[in-house]
Amino acid sequence: MLYSVFLILLFHIETAHWLRVSAPDGVLGLPTGDFSNLWAAGSLSRTRRFAVLYDPAAFQAWKAAAFGHPVLRNDWVYPPLVLPLAAVVSLLPLPLGFVLWSVGTIAGMVALLRRAGLGGAAVSFVLCSPANCLCLIYGQFGGLLGCLVVTSLVLAGRRPILAGVMLGLAALKPQLGLLTPLALCVRGRWRALGAGAATCLVLAALPAGLFGGACWRLYLTSGLAAARHLVVQPFGAGYQLTGTSVFWMFRSCHAGVALAAFAQIAAALAAAVAVIAVWRRDNDPLVRAALTAILMPLVAPYGFAADMVGYSIGLAVLTARRGGVTLVDSLLWLAPGYAALAAAITGRELMPLVVLAAALRFARR
Repeated sequence: MLYSVFLILLFHIETAHWLRVSAPDGVLGLPTGDFSNLWAAGSLSRTRRFAVLYDPAAFQAWKAAAFGHPVLRNDWVYPPLVLPLAAVVSLLPLPLGFVLWSVGTIAGMVALLRRAGLGGAAVSFVLCSPANCLCLIYGQFGGLLGCLVVTSLVLAGRRPILAGVMLGLAALKPQLGLLTPLALCVRGRWRALGAGAATCLVLAALPAGLFGGACWRLYLTSGLAAARHLVVQPFGAGYQLTGTSVFWMFRSCHAGVALAAFAQIAAALAAAVAVIAVWRRDNDPLVRAALTAILMPLVAPYGFAADMVGYSIGLAVLTARRGGVTLVDSLLWLAPGYAALAAAITGRELMPLVVLAAALRFARR
């Protein structure tokens, strides 16, 4: 445990040192990088200015004018599923919205993790994890969605409708839950899958009903094109240094797009096979959910260190089940916080290897 305390203190010292550099577009001293993006998207959605939202240059210029100072390049590539939430958030002044968002995120995470069956120490382990700290620093919602994914997997057998709704809500950031439907299929949790599909349909229809069909039309053209450009550009461009995908790991080793895509597909298939094996053989719902969450970063070509809260939940569960925290556990837990630093020093993205090491470490369970 002393290893963990020492290493997390080092992480927070490093974060405080780099905060001014990594978040110069803050408001009233708050970093608000990703949250300010959400707020801006909501403001543009309420006025139905989707041509600006899904045009990276126009979106950048609009934010600079709205905030009154230059901002970091942070394109909007999310599907319209998120826009109703963004519109509600944008009704508040940005600094107040950021504070309330942070408080609400922590409260929601605690409630979900306790519902999943995590004890107080494990919940603290997750909340203090570097991955979740990154989420809170930038106002991301990956932490809350990671908790939804894990809790939906735990509850699928006992509360299938509730689990399905949680699974559907996690589609706001779909790369965080790509293995979840497969896991539920293995156990025949059809009611949970049906509720999840219905929730996704409602989330897809809501923005069109509120703001008009142009939001989906522009996303499917301009938005997806911007997302693809972000993924396939040479490694090191934009914010890929905080990336965690197999695709970007191969790109950082100078692989072409086709080879990197093949490696990503192979990794996703291997993770899927592992999930099938886990869900067939293990009868502990929390352990199944934990192993699935650890494997999740291997599936999508687009993912960042702040998206690894689910991975941190998996580590917390399996470490608690083993009965103690070792130095190796602490290093695996700390790794998302130093993903960008390691990539900057080595010129290589290494996080998929960390995820693989964590999966193999607990595979014997």
